[in-house]
Amino acid sequence: MFRLATIPLFLISLSIWGVSCASVTAPIDSAIGLEAEREASVEDAAPADTVAAFPADDVQGDDTPASGAGGVDVASSDSIDAEPRYAHLNRSGTRVHGYYAWWTRGLWLDLDLSIYDKLFFFDLTPASDGSIRARNGYPFAWQGLIEKADSFNVPVIPTLALLDADSLESLFLDPEHRERLLATSLMLIDESDGAGLHLDFEWFAPAEDSLREGFHAYVDTLAASVEKHFPEAELSMFVPAFHPDGMIDVARIPSIFREIMVQGYDLHWQTGPRAGPVAPLEGWDGNNWEAILQGFDDRGIDRSRIHMTVPYYGYEWPVETEEAGAASRGDARVITYARLDSYNVPEYQIAARDRIADHGWDRDSVSGSPFYVFEDSTGWHQGWFEDAQSLEQKYSFVQTNTLAGIAIFPIGYDGGAMDSLVIDAFGSRLQLLDASSE
Repeated sequence: MFRLATIPLFLISLSIWGVSCASVTAPIDSAIGLEAEREASVEDAAPADTVAAFPADDVQGDDTPASGAGGVDVASSDSIDAEPRYAHLNRSGTRVHGYYAWWTRGLWLDLDLSIYDKLFFFDLTPASDGSIRARNGYPFAWQGLIEKADSFNVPVIPTLALLDADSLESLFLDPEHRERLLATSLMLIDESDGAGLHLDFEWFAPAEDSLREGFHAYVDTLAASVEKHFPEAELSMFVPAFHPDGMIDVARIPSIFREIMVQGYDLHWQTGPRAGPVAPLEGWDGNNWEAILQGFDDRGIDRSRIHMTVPYYGYEWPVETEEAGAASRGDARVITYARLDSYNVPEYQIAARDRIADHGWDRDSVSGSPFYVFEDSTGWHQGWFEDAQSLEQKYSFVQTNTLAGIAIFPIGYDGGAMDSLVIDAFGSRLQLLDASSE
């Protein structure tokens, strides 16, 4: 395996960062330290049993491997049957990616990974100095997931994700921190066997020019480094739906980032002032997919790069009245579409299908999204989610507008109920490899 602690970072320091000879050893020492930290996490750490916040605000877990369902190590693939080998990619045009969330533990054992073109392991959290603050078990605790995906020719790409504003400023305003983040990024690409890296740095406000320039200095340098040292690696980036004056100038994203995952969810969010559809196609004061796409068109982003992110989760808000879109009385709770295995995902045990069986449901004619309303001793509650009909409308939107594809977040929250919908919309991806042809 290519070792980043040697020649590549030395060359990067000279040819890209332009540092003096006296400081050439800094990125090398940084990478060596990161390598030692990575190896120590396997030798010394006990499995972690951590609870995820959702959506991830900063850090989930620590740098130790995660344990799986019922005490089963999620790194082990001994408990699953050998997967058949597949080849001959059949799906043309639109691509289907998925985010696998670390807090779903061993849920992957029961998922059909063959329907995805790519999986993003979500997530690893960088510290404000550019090192890794939380690995959430990647890659060592997730070898079973990686091997299962590989049997379907599905790459598993690590995701670097950070949402905390103070940490983002410290990270991208300091050249030394950016340099260390570069070393971290290249190390993660190496750990993925050169598959690639997904970036998810979220800033939801106007940004100072200095922050924007610092972010793009890192991105540009990463692009140049990957082109030179990992020419087969695939880079991609998540970007907010709106905020053209934010930290990310989408028009400046290098072309090597061939895939841009556009925020298509949280258009009504967990801590927001009112309930409403999480991913409306139309209406709702312009917070919808149509307006998002128009904004990216206005900024000249080629639609062949745009993947709309699709939620497999929803929210249940405490609300003031039974009226659709009522003002919230507090933070929403995360709901899944299907009830999930409590051993793997004990944190989220409210399922939309259970709620509508108990309370009935309705569909918003403007957004196309389903919702339910009920009242208990604490007051009114309103839950919004996606079902087969609303997802089918979104997939039609992607195809009609000739977008690159979708990215589902997070896979598994549907309990597999939407797999056939993905295949019906985008086609079967793989063909079983005839043993006689191997």
